[in-house]
Amino acid sequence: MRPTPELNQFWQAFMAQHPHKITDIQMATDYIKTIQFREIEPSEADLARLKQRIWDDIDHPVKALPVDQQSGPGRLVPDWTVPDQLVRDYPVRVITWYQRPYWVAAAILLLVSSLGIVWWQYNADFSYQTAYGKIQEIQLADGSVVTLNGNSTLRVAKNLAQSPVREVWLDGEGYFDIAKRKGAKFIVHTAEAQIEVLGTEFDVNSRRAQTNVVLHEGKVQLTANNAPPVVMKPGDMAIVTPHRPQIQLKRVQPAQYDAWKESYLVLDGKTLPEIINSLQDTFGVTIRLGDKQLADKKLSGKLRTSVIEDCIDNLALILDADVQKDGSTYVINQ
Repeated sequence: MRPTPELNQFWQAFMAQHPHKITDIQMATDYIKTIQFREIEPSEADLARLKQRIWDDIDHPVKALPVDQQSGPGRLVPDWTVPDQLVRDYPVRVITWYQRPYWVAAAILLLVSSLGIVWWQYNADFSYQTAYGKIQEIQLADGSVVTLNGNSTLRVAKNLAQSPVREVWLDGEGYFDIAKRKGAKFIVHTAEAQIEVLGTEFDVNSRRAQTNVVLHEGKVQLTANNAPPVVMKPGDMAIVTPHRPQIQLKRVQPAQYDAWKESYLVLDGKTLPEIINSLQDTFGVTIRLGDKQLADKKLSGKLRTSVIEDCIDNLALILDADVQKDGSTYVINQ
């Protein structure tokens, strides 16, 4: 629910050492992410009844029977259950709530804990995280749909459906289909950029200190640190990197950049290092080139990525190369 780089590294290392546990971990992760808390606001009538009960308990304190009449040490009996004969024949000690400091402490602790849970439910953001190689479709509270690629994290601001500014934070890759809501803009934050929309579809890839935005339909405004804002049109691809003062724009075929949703990687025009980086980021594997001359190769076509082992074997077949595997490391030799 609150991933950190250290926790991610731990679980990635665990899954690498225990690959037979990956399915169990993914099932547990998916289950946890389905847990959502619903805030219940008590009515004035509920609060009034609770207050009256508290005062009734104070007005009718608990009385203790004499020790020889108790079934155990310190047994307390409500005053309306004490027989009148016992009250007349034995001295009765009245124990009021404020004479039991640990009762008061327990009550205060319970109240503070309850208020803390309500506060957390109301104020906490909600996060989604995908494991390596896993694709997840997420329905947001405002009706928007986000498809997360593998090894990606999406944090959603509280009260998304009611807020006049709907905000999410992305680390990784996601395809956004934003529901239109009059006067309520939607903002996607990445480490390098801010994408502002009203209702549209676009792909965002935020990895390796670079954000790429590909617009499929509609219109978005893209801003970045110390760079003039850019308004994108369908078919535009914007590239934001920290070392460039301007946002780069170029025309692309958008369908090539969302093929990952169908477990494909479009190779057209990509160099082998670009392809390898994409596979490593999404699947958490290490791919090395035993022959450095392979780094100059550019490939075309589509590569199936549903099973990473088959994907790398097919890549080697295209390159007319051999693959050696050592754990989660693949070495490609010409």
